[in-house]
Amino acid sequence: MAEPFSTSQLHTLERTERVASVFSLLGASFIILTFILSDNFRKPVNRLIFYASWGNLLGNCATLLSQTGVRAGPKSALCQFQAFLIQMFFLADALWNLSMAVNVYLTVFKKYNAKQLKALEWRYHLLCYGTPFIIAFVYCFVDTPDRGKIYGPAQLWCWIAGDWAFLRIALFYGPAWICIVVSFTLYVMSGREIFRKREELRAFREPSRGSVEESMGAYKTTEVSVISEVIGLRQPKPPPSCFDAADPRRFSHDDSTLSPNNYEQFSTTINSSPPSTGFDPAPRPSSVATTSVKQRYRAALEANTAAWRYTKVALLFFVSLCVTWIPSSINRVYDLAHPTSASYPLNFVSSLVLPLMGFWNAVIYFVTTRAVCKALFWDLVLKWAPKRKDLAPMRMSRTARRPSETHSVRRSRIRGESVEEELMGLQNQEKRGADAV
Repeated sequence: MAEPFSTSQLHTLERTERVASVFSLLGASFIILTFILSDNFRKPVNRLIFYASWGNLLGNCATLLSQTGVRAGPKSALCQFQAFLIQMFFLADALWNLSMAVNVYLTVFKKYNAKQLKALEWRYHLLCYGTPFIIAFVYCFVDTPDRGKIYGPAQLWCWIAGDWAFLRIALFYGPAWICIVVSFTLYVMSGREIFRKREELRAFREPSRGSVEESMGAYKTTEVSVISEVIGLRQPKPPPSCFDAADPRRFSHDDSTLSPNNYEQFSTTINSSPPSTGFDPAPRPSSVATTSVKQRYRAALEANTAAWRYTKVALLFFVSLCVTWIPSSINRVYDLAHPTSASYPLNFVSSLVLPLMGFWNAVIYFVTTRAVCKALFWDLVLKWAPKRKDLAPMRMSRTARRPSETHSVRRSRIRGESVEEELMGLQNQEKRGADAV
C-alpha cells in the first residue's frame, strides 16, 4: 500500500510518539525508584504496578524508535524487534490492570489478606508476561508467500503488518478489551459491596434513642433514707468572751465539761427500699455508652475513607483504560474496514495516547501513595541538606495530624496503605462495629 501520509505528517506523528514516550518513561522510572527506596511502597497493588512498569519501560523503548524501524525495512532486525516489544508489552499492561482488579475482588469477597495476595503474584507473572510472550514469539517465525511476515510497517511504527490486520483485533485489541470489560465489572461489583458495608457502618455511627434508653434503664436503684432525732438536748456552754481572757480561771481544765452528758446525742435509722426484680445488675452506663459510640464513629469514619480512596483509584483505572484503548481501537477498526486508506486524526490521537501507559500507571501510583511520596521527599531533602534545620519543622507540619482524623486513619495516610489493606481494615471495622452494638 502506498504511503498514506505526507512527510510533514509523519514527522508530526514521530515527534508526538516520542514526547509521549518520554513522559511514560519518567513515570515508570519514578515508580521503580520509589518502590526500591522505601518499604512503605511495597503494598499489594503497588507491587503489581511495579511489575507492570518494567513492561512499560520496554514498550516505550519501542515507541521511542517510532518511524526508525519502518525506515529500516520490514525484514530488518530493528523492525522485527520493535514489533515484538509492542505486541508483548502493550498487551501485558492490560493484563496487569486485570490482575489489580482481581486483587480488589479477592479482598472484598474472598477476604484475602496481604500474604495470600502476594502468594498469587507468580501466577500473575505467568498470565501477564507469559501469555503475551508466547504470542509475540510465535509471530517472529510466521512468514507466508502470500502475506509475508506478520511483523512489518503499521503506519505509526513496526507492528502487525497490514496484510495481517485481522490479527490486530483477534489477538491484541480483542483480549485487551476483554480485560477492560472484566476489570470494570469487578470494580463495579466490589464498589457495590464496599458502599453497602459503608452504609452499614454509618448506621453504627449514631445509636438509636431507644437502645440508649434501654441500656440506661437496665440498672437497680436503691433508695436510702436517713432519719435523725435529737435525744437529751443539753444547752451548750457559750464560748468564752475575749474580755475574759485575763481571768486565769478561763485557762483551767474542767474535766466535767468532757462528760458525755454535755453533748447532743442522735439516733440514726437507715432504710433501704427493695430493688426492682425486673433487672439484673450491670455496670454504670456512661463509660459503656461512650465507648460504644466512639467505636461506631471510628468505624464509620474509616469506612468513608476506604470507600473514597477506592472510588478514586477505580475511577483513575477506568479513565486511563478508556483514554488509552478507545482511540487506538477505533483507529485499527477503521484500518480493517478501509484497508486502502488511513485516517490521520485517528493515527495522531493513537500516537499520543498509546505510549502513555506508563504515565497513567504513575498517576495511579502517586494518588494511592501520595503521603508516602511526601514523606520520602522530605527524608531525602533532610538527608542531603543536614545543615538546614529549618526544614525539619516543615516536614513535621506536612505530616501533622488532621483534626478530623482518627489515629488509624492518619497512620494509613502516612504509611500509604494500599486499597486492599484499607479494604481489609474496613472489614475489621465492620466486625468491631457489630460487636459494639
